[in-house]
Amino acid sequence: MEQYERFDRIYAQTRDGLLRYLWVRTSAAPEAEDLFQEVYRKFYVRLSRSVLPILDPERYLYSIAKKELSRYYRQKAKCVEAEQPIETLTDLPAEDVPIDERLLIEERKDAVWRLLQNEPPLNRRIFVLFYACDRTQKEIAASLGIEETAVRQRLYRTRQRIRAALESQNPDL
Repeated sequence: MEQYERFDRIYAQTRDGLLRYLWVRTSAAPEAEDLFQEVYRKFYVRLSRSVLPILDPERYLYSIAKKELSRYYRQKAKCVEAEQPIETLTDLPAEDVPIDERLLIEERKDAVWRLLQNEPPLNRRIFVLFYACDRTQKEIAASLGIEETAVRQRLYRTRQRIRAALESQNPDL
């Protein structure tokens, strides 16, 4: 029970400062709050599994926060190309676009990328944002200024066309 009390005490002492730290360093409050929760989750796991005490919990929390911010910005940088003008999306190599395993098998990645090049630019952008950047349909709709149902329909139809083309190329798929 002492572990829970220690965590609660440290949380109460550090939460405001850490949340402010993350808010200042991220572009939006939801991202800061997600990072905030992840930092305390990792801290709790470390606190519960460790035999050695954490001598300076606040310093340890900020080191976790720095690592989480670094991971957050690496992931964000990965998606920068998807937010550039649509013409540059055709320059992305196929290995930079992980394709959903349920939809496509790994060895067909190049074929999918070639088929994707025949799609309208907006469909291509939605597909890349969804699969390569792990954006939700709601986030994609907001960033492109279109309805969420339009994103859902375009993704569905693009997947259907790609699946049909792949099946016509190889019926054993």
